[in-house]
Amino acid sequence: MAAFLHGLALRYFVEVARTGSISDASARLHVAVSAISRQIAKLESELGAPLFERHSKGVQLTAFGEALLPHATLLQHEAEHAREELDAMR
Repeated sequence: MAAFLHGLALRYFVEVARTGSISDASARLHVAVSAISRQIAKLESELGAPLFERHSKGVQLTAFGEALLPHATLLQHEAEHAREELDAMR
């Protein structure tokens, strides 16, 4: 599956955007920093644009990242809603 459509990559992207830090997102998600960095790099490569500006004190969304964030958030919520609906059917 393409990284852009991979729920895990979108989850990492949204969490990094929320926290402003890959290491903070790593701690909140209990995932290695390197795993998050790889998924973000795959998204950026697939989209052909940087999603974050990296700074010594964290990251900041680029215009591309700002454009992607509401869509990624919506996809994440829809996936959660679908899971809840399917779980309720069991």
